[in-house]
Amino acid sequence: MPIDMHRATRLVPEGTTIDAFADRDPFSFYDQLRAIGSPVWDTSANAWLILDFDQCAQVERDESQFANAYIFADELTRQIKGGGANITLSRDEQHDRLRRFHLKLLSPANVTRFRDSHIRPIVDFVATGLRGKHKADLFEDYATRIPPRVICSLLGMPFEDDTMMARILELNEEIVNFIASGYKSDALRDRALAASTQLNDALRPYIRARRDTPSDDFISRVWKEAPDAGIEMDEDAALGLCRELYFAGSDTTVHGIANALYLLLADPDMMAQIRIDRGKPLSALIEESLRLLNVVQYRHRICIADSVIGDVPIAKGETVILVHAAANRDPAKFGCPASVDISRRAPTDHLAFGKGSRSCVGSQLARVEMRVAIETLLDRFSEIKLDRDAAPPRFQALYMRSMAPLHVRLTQR
Repeated sequence: MPIDMHRATRLVPEGTTIDAFADRDPFSFYDQLRAIGSPVWDTSANAWLILDFDQCAQVERDESQFANAYIFADELTRQIKGGGANITLSRDEQHDRLRRFHLKLLSPANVTRFRDSHIRPIVDFVATGLRGKHKADLFEDYATRIPPRVICSLLGMPFEDDTMMARILELNEEIVNFIASGYKSDALRDRALAASTQLNDALRPYIRARRDTPSDDFISRVWKEAPDAGIEMDEDAALGLCRELYFAGSDTTVHGIANALYLLLADPDMMAQIRIDRGKPLSALIEESLRLLNVVQYRHRICIADSVIGDVPIAKGETVILVHAAANRDPAKFGCPASVDISRRAPTDHLAFGKGSRSCVGSQLARVEMRVAIETLLDRFSEIKLDRDAAPPRFQALYMRSMAPLHVRLTQR
């Protein structure tokens, strides 16, 4: 069959695989694969790797051919993801209803309100912890402490407890590790299921309390507004809705903040420019950090009907891995793709948040958190520079990653 011929001639080089780059810079590997062609077969991952920007966008926009891997989830995987009315587990009309509901919760107008009522107060709370310090790790001491607190605040949960916030990130990381395995590792599945149970236990008391005594928070709005959006509600449905917010809004934005700070710290001239102009240059920096360094390196899709990507036949049942981190540096799409360019045209046209009906519904919330986090540091410190005497930043993790540590020297205003 033609597919076998392509596998024989377009292969990831023997002894390498996309899964081998934990804590390592993968970009020279992606360039090596791009020279071979896209898609390219990764024998170890048992999947086609797609590195081309247009091919990734094509696949993400076509669920009739390439389904989100979650829709085939078994019951244990559904439990790990929170079950209930969970947007990532849904499809067709149910997914459309859930997506519309999430987009309403996280509309631009609502996110603007959240900036003043939730995001700024929490960033100020975290930044105050840096007061009087002349050295800090802006990953551990700053980036990791903001997004989980913002989500807890939006859900009407306490956010002051450092131990609890760190634990939320640890539990989410167990689930991320299982996702990164392609939902295949039994050992990681067991750890993820245990983490999911603990997250459910933390959320359930608040879900029950807001059902009986509503307030002005996301959980109360879920109970009140989801039925009008055509979503059948019970405790499990509410838990599924809130679990996805709890999960998706924490880890990813931690890495987003860290990557944007890294690019800023790596270029003192750009930092000086953004200190003067917080408008388009800062927005462009955020978009370039999302494009250039990514957070989620890749996503899985399942081919549900014989198809063709580029010149390669893909058989029904095969897995494709959309390598966003490679596609966002596709030279056919971006000039000087490995460089930061805050004057780049159409700066938001990247794959960091995906394309199509599965694109991230919380993208505007993430962008505002990243902006406020950077603005607050620039407001509070007259100088922020990398500490050359400390461990340098490097890629951490594999599937969801950022540059860390971010050891800096600080000069207070």
